[in-house]
Amino acid sequence: MSRHALRYLVAVAILALAVPTVAQAQSWRPDKPIEILVSTGAGGSNDAVARAIQQVVQVRKLAATPVSVVNRPGGNQTIARTYVNSHPGDAHVMLLDNPTIIANRLLGLSQQQFGDFTPIALLVSEYPALTVKTGSPIRDLPDMIERLKKDPESVSIGTSTRGSTNDLALSLLAKAAGIDPRKLKIVIFKSNSEVITAVIGGHIDVLVGSVGTAKRQIAAGNARILALGAPQRGTDPLLVNVPTFREMGYDVTLANWRAFSGPRGLSAAQIAYWEETLAQVVETDEWKELLAARAYAPTFLRQKEFLKFLEKDTALLRSALGEVGLLKQQ
Repeated sequence: MSRHALRYLVAVAILALAVPTVAQAQSWRPDKPIEILVSTGAGGSNDAVARAIQQVVQVRKLAATPVSVVNRPGGNQTIARTYVNSHPGDAHVMLLDNPTIIANRLLGLSQQQFGDFTPIALLVSEYPALTVKTGSPIRDLPDMIERLKKDPESVSIGTSTRGSTNDLALSLLAKAAGIDPRKLKIVIFKSNSEVITAVIGGHIDVLVGSVGTAKRQIAAGNARILALGAPQRGTDPLLVNVPTFREMGYDVTLANWRAFSGPRGLSAAQIAYWEETLAQVVETDEWKELLAARAYAPTFLRQKEFLKFLEKDTALLRSALGEVGLLKQQ
């Protein structure tokens, strides 16, 4: 047998041995009910993304088992994460995650970090907005800033989580305006949907949170946005006339992303299943309707690129928290 023929046979044998490994990596599928954990209350932005995934997976039959969304708010979003990681290696218990997985540790609020879990994919991003009820005496962003300069506690501002991207964007905005962020009157709710209800009811003055949470109230004429913390104005008809923080002289913009993660110890086959499933989810009409309804920016990244993104976002948030004097640990 020639040397060339021998090399060919060896190559074929290696390939044959490799085939079962590839097949095995693609063979895992859920065989019991799936839980998608949400670390905030029902009705908020995190919840909306999780329920959109649930709907698409079920309607499109991407999984043969039932899918439920489980809201476990509390503990600065650590309760849901703790529950997920109490199921190591189980890809039936998944997490709709957000930047607090990074910020909480930097703020000294939790020892949890994204490396304790199995990040799967980045899904969408949104930007913080300052929203008031239509009849609010706060006319615009300059008016709000002027009030805060005179008395930082004169304006009550609601958000869903201390140390979230929304909360941090507010702190950076205050600092850029020469206001001590630590003196602001911040009211914490279980979800942004509760915050907008409190704003409309006159219980607090301002929501710092997602556009999607307030969009229905804005469309109904019950609320209006003062300014948006995005790189540029939104294209949604309700946003085209809303100025950005940058336009008003404050160079502040932070992305509040949503992602899909699992507990530690997931296998390559489990990761591959969820990567492929989510890649199908984000191409559906149902998903695109969610993006339009809540003014989300599509930012889908598979695990490899998502991990790089997380490293960069950690550096960004570490720098931002350091700027406002909130960084507690590296």
